Amino acid sequence: MSGSLQHEIKARLEALANGRADPGEAADWAREVMEGDDPLLTWPPVWRALDELAGADLMTGPATRLHSAEDFRGWLAEFRSDCPDELP
Repeated sequence: MSGSLQHEIKARLEALANGRADPGEAADWAREVMEGDDPLLTWPPVWRALDELAGADLMTGPATRLHSAEDFRGWLAEFRSDCPDELP
């Protein structure tokens, strides 16, 4: 899953940033991946992106999300900057 993990993270961040993904589903996926054994989990940019994705569904109130599409775009930009297409 290694190479595909990097691409899957980018795809999920892009979908959130463009409003095409449910934050709850993205968070559930990220938490599940973080419990796995993919070698890329030890790479800080990957772990940081998964940690952010795991919190994508956090709420500040009954109907108010903590993070917005703007936050997701920032996470995506950071991941693209920190995580080149080549694997470590």
